[in-house]
Amino acid sequence: MYSIDPLDWAEGLESIAIYSNDPTLIQEMKTSKYVKTNIPGPGCDMDDFETKILGCQCGSELCLATCSCVSKYGKVYQERKIISSVICCKNMVPIFECNILCTCPPDCQNRLIQKGISIKMEVFYSETKGLGLRTLETIDQGTFVCEYAGEIISFAEAKERTKRQSEHDMNYVITVKEHHRTGVIMTHVDPSTRGNIGRYVNHSCSPNLSMVPVRVNSMVPKLCLFAVKDIPPFTELTFDYGHASTINSDDIGLTTFLKKCHCGAHVCKGYLPYEPLLYE
Repeated sequence: MYSIDPLDWAEGLESIAIYSNDPTLIQEMKTSKYVKTNIPGPGCDMDDFETKILGCQCGSELCLATCSCVSKYGKVYQERKIISSVICCKNMVPIFECNILCTCPPDCQNRLIQKGISIKMEVFYSETKGLGLRTLETIDQGTFVCEYAGEIISFAEAKERTKRQSEHDMNYVITVKEHHRTGVIMTHVDPSTRGNIGRYVNHSCSPNLSMVPVRVNSMVPKLCLFAVKDIPPFTELTFDYGHASTINSDDIGLTTFLKKCHCGAHVCKGYLPYEPLLYE
């Protein structure tokens, strides 16, 4: 009979168990149910989950530049890593991996994030930032680390959840904006009650991870975190939550929702980023 390891933060759903340096943390501070990838939440467009992306017909061949999944926007992966021009935001393009409708083999070079977590990591507690995530092994630049997964919710729901938060509550809602010829596509992800290990990755104004939207089987983007530099073992994993506020905290009562940043970077902007639309 299958049993869940009570000390595994991933509840057995990842190929690698994720523990913490202090075994009591999981009993005292874990407040969410683990989900491996995004799930529908209140107000989300179910068509985005249900509409399947057409697959390639490459057969037993590994997908190259002529693959229909790759040819439209170009190659983004090389040697199981994302190429530097994409991760550094110099050549941001839509990323579509080969999917369940493709005929290519599982080891196709255009299948990366769908394979899941492959890095040994642990949850730890910091006095200034609460729970965080750090690597237990060296991570090479361009390596996929994990998704930031949770409930996909509507703008109205994201706004309502943000409004209900007190100044002491953690804000897990991430809003990703993708610019398309038809306008801006906004995706709101909230892992506060149902989320994966990405919910423990803290913000930094000088991060070692970057978030990149990737689509696999449906039009719902997976918010994927890739290493922007080589990361040594026992380093905290961080990404930039967005454009940090440079507004003077004395202006128009903004201290009601601006939160102090404790990243410790020499380029720290002082406050955590926020999405202004959610506070209107």
